[in-house]
Amino acid sequence: MGFERQDGFARREECKAAWESEVEFAEMARVLKALAAELGQDTDAALGELAEHGLGAALGVIAGKAEVATVEADYLRRRAQSRVEASRLQ
Repeated sequence: MGFERQDGFARREECKAAWESEVEFAEMARVLKALAAELGQDTDAALGELAEHGLGAALGVIAGKAEVATVEADYLRRRAQSRVEASRLQ
């Protein structure tokens, strides 16, 4: 019986970790899309890079096309603002 309880706990933790990962990815995508739109970039290209190669590659696509050196700082600023706004809703 102890093993069953431990297995249930492990599964619950795995589900929680997967859910948190999905929420974080959605937040990254939302912020990245807003940043690309603000800079007049193709949002689909940035989101495609995010899905294929990760955040660094997506920021590189935006930075390369926009020739903006502060893309990473802008992304981090927008993400922090997004989290603040989300915390106000809770």
